[in-house]
Amino acid sequence: MSEALNAEAVLASFVELRGSIVELRESIAESRKDTAELRESIAEQGKRMDEQGRRMDEQGRRMDEQNKRMDEQNKRIDKLVEEFAETRAELKENTRKLDEHNHRVGDLTNKLGKIVEKIVLPGIVDKFNEKGFKFDAVSANVEFLNEKKNGKLAELDALLENGKFVIAVETKTELTIKDVNTYIKRLQALRKISRFKGKKIYGAFSTAIAESRSISYALEKGFYVLQQPDTMAIRILDFPKGHSAKAW
Repeated sequence: MSEALNAEAVLASFVELRGSIVELRESIAESRKDTAELRESIAEQGKRMDEQGRRMDEQGRRMDEQNKRMDEQNKRIDKLVEEFAETRAELKENTRKLDEHNHRVGDLTNKLGKIVEKIVLPGIVDKFNEKGFKFDAVSANVEFLNEKKNGKLAELDALLENGKFVIAVETKTELTIKDVNTYIKRLQALRKISRFKGKKIYGAFSTAIAESRSISYALEKGFYVLQQPDTMAIRILDFPKGHSAKAW
């Protein structure tokens, strides 16, 4: 009986051992599965880290390119600032020269105005009076304001008047066709001034230098033309055949 019990104990131990081996195998299999999953997880994390590293490298490259573009823009801005400073300096110098030029022109205009008033105008009046106008009022550098009194309606170098006639004289160093056309509009504006109501308005050019084409054009438009070779020899040119002075 003792041998039977021993045999049963051995068999029970063997069965228990076999169960333990099965459990161990299952544990090893589960461990291998966990290890495989862990390896896959590590591999996936490695891929993600590699992708993240690639993205960081790409971002770094883009930042480098952006910094490069910013450096180039800064250089262009610095160049523009430098060019602007040079342009500003040139503009300042040109403005100074223009102011100086305008000052000289103003002085010259004032001197010419005095010459017209003191020397040329008396000679012009004498020549027209020889034609029978008999002007009793003579003015130099005359300005007429518009109805609102906020701007010029017309500006004349000289104005000759009597009870019936008005002659507006424009003094030109060199007469051009454009001058003639511009003066026509000015004389038309004079017609609106009540001071000249009932009077005939004539236009005249006093010039020292002019092309024959400009002189012919002025005469054909009905303007008196006074040639002025020098201040002592003013003469009124004759109108061409078929033309005469025009009253505006």
